[in-house]
Amino acid sequence: MFKRLLALIKKEFLSIKNDKKSLIVVVIPPIFQVLIFSFAATLEVKNIDLIILNQDSSKTSQELVRNFEGSTRIKSLTFVKSYEEGKELINTQKAIAFIVIPNDFVKNLQQQNANIQLILDGRKSNTAQVVEGYINQIILNYFKKEEHFSKINIIPRTFYNPNLDNFWWIIPSLFGSITMVVAMLLTSLSIARERELGTFEQILVSPLNSFEILLGKLLPALFISILESTLILFFAIFIFGIPFNGSFGLLYLSVFVFLFSMSGVGLFISAISKTQQQAILGSFVVLLPSFMLSGFATPISNMPSWLQPFTDFIPLKYYLELIKGIFLKDISFSIAFTSLVPMFLLGVVSLAITILFFNNKRG
Repeated sequence: MFKRLLALIKKEFLSIKNDKKSLIVVVIPPIFQVLIFSFAATLEVKNIDLIILNQDSSKTSQELVRNFEGSTRIKSLTFVKSYEEGKELINTQKAIAFIVIPNDFVKNLQQQNANIQLILDGRKSNTAQVVEGYINQIILNYFKKEEHFSKINIIPRTFYNPNLDNFWWIIPSLFGSITMVVAMLLTSLSIARERELGTFEQILVSPLNSFEILLGKLLPALFISILESTLILFFAIFIFGIPFNGSFGLLYLSVFVFLFSMSGVGLFISAISKTQQQAILGSFVVLLPSFMLSGFATPISNMPSWLQPFTDFIPLKYYLELIKGIFLKDISFSIAFTSLVPMFLLGVVSLAITILFFNNKRG
C-alpha cells in the first residue's frame, strides 16, 4: 500500500509542477492578496454586545444605562457584578465592549472630573474602533444635556491590541482565508484534471482503493498549503510586525485541521466535476459563502438570527477564532479544542461522502 500511495503522491506533485497555469494561480496571487487586502478590508458595525458594571447606584448612572438600552446600535446588554466577570466575557468573545462606572462617579462629577472606563476587545480592531466611537457619542450626548459635558473623562483600554492596529486584526484573518483558497483550488482541480487528461479511468481500475486515491490527492495539496501558510506567517511576523503570543505547535495543528477540512470539501467538488472549469466554479460556490458567513467580511452578530446557525457549518469561522486567539491571546489547547473538533468533523464528513462517491463509480 505504501509504495502505491507514494507513487500516486509523486505523480500528483509532478502534475501540479507541470501545470504551470495552476501553479501560478495558487502561488502568486496569495502574495498580492495579503499585501492588498490588508489595506482594503473594512467593516460596518450594527449590533453591539455590551457589558456594564455599574458600581454607582445613583439616578444619573442609571439614566446613562437606559441611554445604552435605547440605542439602536446596541444588540444586548449584560450586567455584571465584578470586573473579573466582565473581563472573562471579553476573553470568551461574548461581547466587544465593557463599560465600568465607578462607585464614586456622581460624587466626582459634582466636585471634579468623573471617569468612565471603556474596555474593548482588540482582536477585532476595526470593530473596536467603531464601537468606541458609538459609545463615546452616547455618553457625551447624555452628559451634554446634563451640563456635565466638560467633566466626563472616558478612559479606553484595549485587550490584546492596545493600539487598535488594523494589521493585527486583518493579517491573522488573511492567514486563514488565503490558505483556504489555495487548498480548495489545489484539491478541486486534482481529480477534474485527471478527467480532462483521460487518466481518471486508469486510476479507478488501478490496485489503489478509494481511500488511497483520495489520500494521494489530499497530501500534496496539504503540503503545499502548509508551505503557503508558513510564507504568510513570515509576512505577518517579520513584514507587518504582528505579535505572535501563542504556540507554534498549536498554530500548525490548527492549520493542518483547517486545511484538511477545506481539502475534503475541495476533493468532493473535484469528484463531481467533469472539467477543471467546473471545479473552479464549484470552488467559488463554496468560497464566497465561506467569506461572507465566517465573520471575515462582516460580524456574525450583524447577520439575521435565522442565518447565524448556518455559520456553524463554515470551517473558516472556527479557524479565524483560533488564529486570532493564538496570535494575540495565547489561548490554551482546551480552548482551541472547541474549534478544532467542528473543523475536523466537517472534513471527515466531506471526505467520507467523496469516498462513497468513488466507491459507486468503481462499483
